[in-house]
Amino acid sequence: MSALLRDLRFALRTLGKSRTYACVAIITLAVAIGANTAIFSAVNRVLLKPLPFADPERLLYIYESRPELGMVTPSYPNYIDYRDGNASFDDVGAVTLSNMTATGRGEPERLNVEWYSQNLLPMLGVAPALGRNFLPEEDVPNGKKAVLLSHGFWTRRFAADPEVIGSPITLDGRDWTIVGVMPPDFQFAFHVDKHIIAPLGTRAEEEGFRHRAAVLALFTVARLKDGVTLAQATEDMNALGDGLARSFPAEYGQARPVLADLHAEVTQEHRGWLMMMMCAVVFVLLIAIANVANLMLERAMRRQKEMSVRAALGAGRWRLIRQLLVESSLVALLSGGLGLLLALWGVDLLTAALPQRLGLAIFGPITIDRTVLIFTLLVASGTGLLFGLVPAVYASRQDLAQAMKEGDQRATSGSRHLRARSLLVVGEVALALMLLVAAGLTMRGLARLQAVDLGFDSTHVLTAAVPVKPERNATAAQLRMFVSELQRSVAALPGVTAVSVQMGAPFIGAHHDNFLPLDDPRPIVSGPVSVVYFVDLGGIEMLRNRLLAGRTFGAEDTPEAPPKVIIDKVLADKFFPGQDPVGQRLRDRLSEQPSVEIIGVVDHVKHYSLDDWEVAPYQMYYLHSQVPDKLRQGISGLTLLVRTQGEPGELAPQVRSAVAELDPKLAVHSIDTYEKIIGTTLESPRFVLRLLTIFAGLALLLAAVGLYAVMSNAVAQRTHELGLRLALGAQPQAVVALVVRQGARLIAIGLVVGIAGALALTRVLASMLPDLGDPDPLTFIAVTLILVVVGLTATYVPARRATRIDPMVVLRHE
Repeated sequence: MSALLRDLRFALRTLGKSRTYACVAIITLAVAIGANTAIFSAVNRVLLKPLPFADPERLLYIYESRPELGMVTPSYPNYIDYRDGNASFDDVGAVTLSNMTATGRGEPERLNVEWYSQNLLPMLGVAPALGRNFLPEEDVPNGKKAVLLSHGFWTRRFAADPEVIGSPITLDGRDWTIVGVMPPDFQFAFHVDKHIIAPLGTRAEEEGFRHRAAVLALFTVARLKDGVTLAQATEDMNALGDGLARSFPAEYGQARPVLADLHAEVTQEHRGWLMMMMCAVVFVLLIAIANVANLMLERAMRRQKEMSVRAALGAGRWRLIRQLLVESSLVALLSGGLGLLLALWGVDLLTAALPQRLGLAIFGPITIDRTVLIFTLLVASGTGLLFGLVPAVYASRQDLAQAMKEGDQRATSGSRHLRARSLLVVGEVALALMLLVAAGLTMRGLARLQAVDLGFDSTHVLTAAVPVKPERNATAAQLRMFVSELQRSVAALPGVTAVSVQMGAPFIGAHHDNFLPLDDPRPIVSGPVSVVYFVDLGGIEMLRNRLLAGRTFGAEDTPEAPPKVIIDKVLADKFFPGQDPVGQRLRDRLSEQPSVEIIGVVDHVKHYSLDDWEVAPYQMYYLHSQVPDKLRQGISGLTLLVRTQGEPGELAPQVRSAVAELDPKLAVHSIDTYEKIIGTTLESPRFVLRLLTIFAGLALLLAAVGLYAVMSNAVAQRTHELGLRLALGAQPQAVVALVVRQGARLIAIGLVVGIAGALALTRVLASMLPDLGDPDPLTFIAVTLILVVVGLTATYVPARRATRIDPMVVLRHE
């Protein structure tokens, strides 16, 4: 121990005399270690730690597999049967989402309402921070209207007043009682802000909740009984599904329950980008280690005579290696401490920059806990060993007789050190290329999404959500009058070229329902599901959706006329191949007729996102003035679309005022440009790209610095040779070319290794990130050119310095 303390004191004195080296090494490693710690904090919170619920390993999602839809969430009747008929779960709960308008205290405000079954919060092991959970008698149709407030909404709208418990809040014109406030960090199934929680059972008698074949976003969660395995629960639920199929052959049909581990489901969408980020920061760390190892090798070469003298005085090889490893470990630990401070700042920045749509709130706050501290300590210790071992081994190889003959820094070991440093630079270039290729492919994937054909024109369009009060929807005539007044009021604004009032729109949300071809004898509830848009006259033209056949809705489609339907190209190609679908008929549930006539075909539009993922691949359009009373009575809001001559966002205040003139209590919400709404679907890939670009840029900078350092040292070692060349008449350009060729060889080798590694890396990443796409030759060429330019620039600077060598000085020294 005393020898180790002596080595530590000697290392401190040595580093104190080489402050520039110590500062450069510590800062370089600290940035890389800080980045690794910050990203690992997210990986640890999301992928490694359990969910912040009670016994999370026993929590499961219950989905349904339906032949016509694939994997969907259960309908409400099926959820009730799964809850009451199983023998494998302690409990089964459910949650869905809708919107309501809060009035009374403050301005009218549209809120996201999460509807929880009464047993869900106890099942998750979560209690309100203030007040209580719902009572069983509140979670039933026509039960007492109780709500829980999210902590953020309570703080913002009620100024965190604890006396709010027991007071009323008006939602959609009806009074509800506030019974509790949720904890600050709680979030479960939906990534939404401005939300409250209401009892799910109060909606059990609504139209959409009564149908067994209905498609709802009803996320159903179950807790396994102690000792019951997933396989046993699956067998139990399959038997339950078989029983429901026998009891309800038309409505349940071939649907079957499917169980999935809750943690695996919620982490699935995050695993790919987190692993990519972790690879990126590890590459940055390896490049930083190579840079510091280069510094250590240069420093070891300068201390060659010192090592020789110590060896001559009796120091063994292990003694010399230990001394140098203590120095490198000290640098690494200091870097780790500084890196940890940078990581604390980095975690705050990461948390602030995370898009809400990314959905990390369910995992709880990202923090630096004991696991992360141990990770940082291990990284720092391993870093010290990695960048210190090679220089230590090289410096400890002493030929005493040869070393005593040399007497200066031009020892024969210089070339050996240079070879080692060159190998490190090759590795840096290869790693930088791999990281840049990953960033380039991510950028290309994002560009492909941005260039996708939407099927409609979203430019110069403002959108707004307008709630419909019950008194304005008592009859179909009242609803039509309200829509007509709304259109006239907004259309009169300066700069407005077209106005459409719809129920549902692409990227905003829409109704889903079943349909069947006329000759299909199955019950309609067993048919495929389509997105359903309820539009007004001119609505399709307003969004400039391309008409491919037939006509759109016109003056002949009056409220009294039989309803008609317009279908999209995907539906037409699937069910009417080689035929003219115009004039054909479909069986549906919405028209309340035996069948509905197809009057037109329009192009398919992107509805859910810019990629190819779709819950329902078909689309149908109805005229909302022809909506049957049963469906109309469930309408609680409309989508207002306004096409403008100029910037649509500038009209938002006027649109809000125009609606307020109709009814000051209407809480118009979600006013935004259509392009911005579509752009929010790209928040997550943009965030990943920003992070990846930062790390790739850092890797490129470190690689360029490493190449510059190696070439500068090579020029310094060859000062005598280059001076003699110049003295014998060599042109400066020839000397520059000589040095640049040496650097170019290192760059070329690094590029070859990097391209091979990038090809392998992209295959792995593509399996986790489908949007990444296949390896793109253009990306590889662009990245290679960037590295060549940066690398040759880093080589050219020391090469130019070589031409300033004074031959006379070299000859006098000789």
